[in-house]
Amino acid sequence: MGNWHEENLSAIQEYPFDFDRYIEERLREIEDLGERRLAKTVLVEGLGKAIRSMEQRYKALERRIYEEVEIDTSQYGIVTTIVGRECYDPTNDTLFPVIAADLDRKEQRKLMAEQGQLFLGTVFLEAGEGRQREFRTISSFTGLLGQEGTVFHIRPARRYRDAVEELYRIFQDNHIPWETINTAYLDRFYDVYADIDATGLGASHPDTSHEGADRVGLPDLSDATIQYGDFEKEVRTDILPLWNIQWMTFDGMDFMLPCTDGKYYEHSFSLEGMAEGDGYLIQSNEDILEIRHEEGKIVIKSERETFEGWRAARIVQKPTVRSLDYDSPLLTNHKKDSFIRRYAESCHSRLMTKSDLFRRIMELDIGDYIEVVGYEIGESMEGVLAREAAPVIDGGMDWFVADELFPMESRRILVLQFREKAPGYHLNDSMVRFVISQIQLEISGYRCVGVIL
Repeated sequence: MGNWHEENLSAIQEYPFDFDRYIEERLREIEDLGERRLAKTVLVEGLGKAIRSMEQRYKALERRIYEEVEIDTSQYGIVTTIVGRECYDPTNDTLFPVIAADLDRKEQRKLMAEQGQLFLGTVFLEAGEGRQREFRTISSFTGLLGQEGTVFHIRPARRYRDAVEELYRIFQDNHIPWETINTAYLDRFYDVYADIDATGLGASHPDTSHEGADRVGLPDLSDATIQYGDFEKEVRTDILPLWNIQWMTFDGMDFMLPCTDGKYYEHSFSLEGMAEGDGYLIQSNEDILEIRHEEGKIVIKSERETFEGWRAARIVQKPTVRSLDYDSPLLTNHKKDSFIRRYAESCHSRLMTKSDLFRRIMELDIGDYIEVVGYEIGESMEGVLAREAAPVIDGGMDWFVADELFPMESRRILVLQFREKAPGYHLNDSMVRFVISQIQLEISGYRCVGVIL
């Protein structure tokens, strides 16, 4: 029965009873060898065959029931990772830059330009949540830019968080249920600026324009020596965040001609010939009145008869390809498939039991980092903070999702308790934030927080 998990679909019996081993152990207890041989003949060849036959029948029945229960198979799972900029593989059709402008330093400078300050680049802090807060609190570090001493200003790279929030709005416009995206990587990026006067160029220097920057080359992080102090070993440069979302543009002539009802036009974004299993979303704009997903196409209602440059997102669902030196873990919001999950979703069951809560947590892609071991209910956040010995992890990854019906301040506190599988790993506390964000979407009666024991 060593391959039971591979051949069985059930999540009901996580640790199956090994009848063969049990019989062998009981046979050892028979001291008379003659009786042991007789018992082995009866039990192994007789009862054992009957048990195996019954297991096969139950297995066949389970598989038939399992396949009959329909599940809304997600085509919109999000994968994120990071790679060194020099390792980025543009031929990899499963992972794409979160911000396309990051590949073009000229476009990146235009995007990140600040009045009176020079954008130098973006760094990644490979550290836990507590160290991230310390890093943000300091916010400024001294060092050299070329030969000149200066102060470097560190700010969270908001463009990545903005990209996630924009994606949420697109999900809403397309009427697709939202699942929390694991932003553990995206929350660890910081933009680095220096005062223009400190660069020696001066605010009025002609070469501080974007055109001049590309002609003569303004300084960037490679020209800077920044004294990060205790954070020196945790700061990484030239890191690029990737996810499985590919953006594309389409025009009114790309697909079938629209049909008019005398007032509006309906344009069809055909999915025929597209990659099977991938999810597609249309980005709304002022010309789009309605987006409707139908079999084999997405219908877009608009007052415009023709259009150009509308945007669509393709969310790749085939197995993620790891190109050369794509070594960082893949963080996903996929959920493990099981019979219990299929059954619960088919009957829209949301049982508020400990076992159901734990099942929903461990269905998330967190198994390599943390495991849930318990929970507590608190009446107030102040009481929870006073009672818990470990730091309370609050504030999830869905900061843009508002629930005005049940204000957070009026809710009881659900404290989820976790144990680290790899103690001290820098993503562990972010995994807790990911869990409480997803569970918060499903449980509106409590305010979810987490602790690592």
